[in-house]
Amino acid sequence: MTHNLSIVDYALGQPGSVHDAFAFRGTRMYQDPASFIPPHHWIWADSAYPTEKWCVVPFKKPRGGSLTRRQNIYNQYLSKVRVRVEHAFAALKGRFQSLQELRFKVNKDSDLHVTVYWIMCCMILHNMVIRFESDRRDTLGEGTMRWAIREGEELDGGGDEDVGEEQRGTPGQQHRLMLMERLFEQRGIRM
Repeated sequence: MTHNLSIVDYALGQPGSVHDAFAFRGTRMYQDPASFIPPHHWIWADSAYPTEKWCVVPFKKPRGGSLTRRQNIYNQYLSKVRVRVEHAFAALKGRFQSLQELRFKVNKDSDLHVTVYWIMCCMILHNMVIRFESDRRDTLGEGTMRWAIREGEELDGGGDEDVGEEQRGTPGQQHRLMLMERLFEQRGIRM
């Protein structure tokens, strides 16, 4: 079964030594998430990213403390979702093997521009292939998009549930807690 592993935003031109979270701040998605993320949707990210309603991250172990069992279980489920990002990179590099090891020498700005354009073209073509495959698959069945939309709409209505002391925090932290509760409910996890 093929999954939609399209790329919706990117940041190019930073050296590889720049931390992902810093590079993320340079994306249009970070600067204007509402223009990329539909209502009732969010992105899954690792713990280096901001905790927002539109950016759900795992729980971090507090200094000198530990995560609760519930938080650990939630993080395990989240890691299964986040592996899709790695699958997207693998699919991109598998489709365009030149990206596995770019052999461009970057000695001046114009060399960097060629490299950036090369990567952009590969991402655009990658998304086009996914779109063409998706169009064919949609004629055969419902696909996953409607399920994701239904799930997002159902989740949005449940934000006022009582989840105990963990309810405090920013709207992003509260959203993450609500998602954790929904996960436990759907999986029948009792604690």
